[in-house]
Amino acid sequence: MTSSTTRHPSLLLIAITTVILTASLTITDAQKLPSSHERFKLASEALSQANSDTFGKYEDILMIQSGLMQLSVPQLQKAILQSIQELSDGGVAAGEGRSFQESLAAGESAGEAVQNTTSELCLNHTAEVIVELLARSGWAMQMLDAMGKPSPGITEGNIMWPGGYKQCLKVRANTSVPLHPHFSGQYCTLRVLLGGVAGGASAIPVQLGIGICAPDSCSSMDLTVLINSVLASFNATQQLLKTASVYADCVEVKSSLDTKAIVAVVICSIFLFFIVVGTAIDILLVQLPKWRMEDKTHSSTNGYSDGYGDQGERLPLLVNPDAVVKTPKIGISTKIFLAFSVYTNGSKLLSTKQTSSSLTCIHGIRFLSMTWVVLGHAFIFPITAGGMNTGPYLQEVIKRWSFQAILNATVSVDTFFVLSGLLVAYLSLKEMKKNSGKINWFMFFFHRFWRLTPAYMLVIMVYVCLSPYWGEGPFWPSANPDRDNCESSWWANLLYINNLANTDKQCLAQSWYLANDMQFYILSPLIFVPFYFSPIFGAVSSIIFLLITAIVPGALTMKDHFPPGLLPNTVQGNATNQMDFMNDFYIKPYNRMGPYVVGMLAGYFLYRTDCRLRISKIVNLSLWALATGCALALLYGLYDAYNGHPVTLPVSAFYNAINRQVWGACVAWVVIACVTGNGGFVNTILSWSALVPLSRLTYCIYLLHIMMMELYLLNLNTAFYMDDLNVVMFFLGILVVSYMAATVTSLAFETPFMVLEKVLFHPTPKDDKKEIEADQK
Repeated sequence: MTSSTTRHPSLLLIAITTVILTASLTITDAQKLPSSHERFKLASEALSQANSDTFGKYEDILMIQSGLMQLSVPQLQKAILQSIQELSDGGVAAGEGRSFQESLAAGESAGEAVQNTTSELCLNHTAEVIVELLARSGWAMQMLDAMGKPSPGITEGNIMWPGGYKQCLKVRANTSVPLHPHFSGQYCTLRVLLGGVAGGASAIPVQLGIGICAPDSCSSMDLTVLINSVLASFNATQQLLKTASVYADCVEVKSSLDTKAIVAVVICSIFLFFIVVGTAIDILLVQLPKWRMEDKTHSSTNGYSDGYGDQGERLPLLVNPDAVVKTPKIGISTKIFLAFSVYTNGSKLLSTKQTSSSLTCIHGIRFLSMTWVVLGHAFIFPITAGGMNTGPYLQEVIKRWSFQAILNATVSVDTFFVLSGLLVAYLSLKEMKKNSGKINWFMFFFHRFWRLTPAYMLVIMVYVCLSPYWGEGPFWPSANPDRDNCESSWWANLLYINNLANTDKQCLAQSWYLANDMQFYILSPLIFVPFYFSPIFGAVSSIIFLLITAIVPGALTMKDHFPPGLLPNTVQGNATNQMDFMNDFYIKPYNRMGPYVVGMLAGYFLYRTDCRLRISKIVNLSLWALATGCALALLYGLYDAYNGHPVTLPVSAFYNAINRQVWGACVAWVVIACVTGNGGFVNTILSWSALVPLSRLTYCIYLLHIMMMELYLLNLNTAFYMDDLNVVMFFLGILVVSYMAATVTSLAFETPFMVLEKVLFHPTPKDDKKEIEADQK
């Protein structure tokens, strides 16, 4: 039987807020209390004496919110004085090494448990705040005013009440007890983490929170003990404490760099040194002579050089002996510095040149898919970060047909798998053809690792070591689980097995894609090598992989009751909770390789046909209609399932078995059609030269865009309000900022290592392979 507290989790926040504000209710009718030394003990046990029946009905919560609940001030004062006496008799002791829960288990009262687990100075200062509130002290009133308070819309999901962060930090308390040192305000958040809403699995864990302005002498543990002692005395919240985690999270304002941050700054400074020196060398030794040659060439061909010829007469270039400028020989050490030149690397990044043999439409597909990924996360991340109006907004937008493209944005990742598989097969087969079936396997695997890893690891380093200094505020967590996971699981990312090992401790939540892509790349020779020697062998190998990637997800769906979409309520019965779905199904390579294999088949087709395909207009239009219809069916086919009509388990299994392969086939057709001259205006749009530089940045954007969202949302002083306009503006802002950050990251970390590979290993790819492979993500 679900308790009323579980049905209405906001009751807990109301209880906490009311307890905190009880002192302010006494101000208008305060009586003279005992001495200051006695008064300092009223904070912990006094609050637990409040009448638990007050919170027994949900209607009372609404009365509290409106300030209408009647509370007898004399009764409250009597309870406080009684608590003072109890604390005075028992004494206040420092922590004796036992937890609050252990103290309660030992049969102690909540007050005794607090005495044994909370620092004396924290208790003193907390009580002093209440004493000064009774005396109407300005700084105490400021602390009270800075605390979070119930806001409208509790029943609609407004369960984050941050209060005044900066106001709290400005508080400077002048205590009335000489023995107590002065203290400042410290902003903390009381967080209540629930596994999900009552009545079933929840797609997103529910987090309740309220801002607290506490004395800076209190630690997070002190406040956690205090608030749990209060809640333990209320009948209405005791049941909730059995299934929820209630703790205080105090914002730590970092003023100095720790050892990890210093190491990261030193490493970044070394990169900056190479960038500055490399750019200077490039301009002085390489570019400046070129510019001088161009100037002299221009002057010579127009008859203005040293009096040669008449005005307007065009002369041969070598008539002027100064037109040829010799540049010094560049050694290996200089080339290493030149690899970091912002001028050259930036020119390559912004270049829109494309060879006639390159697959130009891939740039547009890559850019649009990356935009789709950011759009999907722009809707999800504000919800997980504690946005306002999330419940009503989601209930509204999920009923829109247009929103299905957001709910099913996960297929955008499958698009990247298709492109990756297509490029691997197409380029590798062309390489084998040039070398009579031979391929440098060391360079084949090393290139991929070298291509992805340096920027990947350096981004993780910056995130782990420097992100704690990126911001502060009521939503800025003192402990970031994702960042902490990186400290313990970075090795799994380095080995590209983070989708198989430590899946519950993901470092960079989106990095599961990179692990899958690397694993597929390692397995890819099992498909394209047989294709080179025999189409039959290649077809057999491809069919085996396709069957595995269809049968396994279907069987796992039947076994573990996985839903067809992101939300568990899309399948009938008790679906697996969201985290298990993500960790045990969504990120696994055997469930995601289907589109990659389809892409490899498309790459083999382009290789065999030499990118030529002649078909009639009727066949062309029919194939476009078929691909469009299948893609729309996948995107919008779950509309009813998301809106109260879940599918049966067999249907869910069938959908999970084929949906990604079908999507891959749709994307593969778009590429084939565009490359072979059957794309029409679609190819014109996707091959637009302006999209080439944007396409080159997709890898870095994929690594950085969630960090940019975190940087913005967690630095807010008020909760992000979910509505169409705010989400769209958030998405566009994050997209632009992510491209800016990706440009810096690419020039500093990504491109230099790509150039260094050429310097150190001297590869000699042909122009067509060089053009495409340099942009492969």
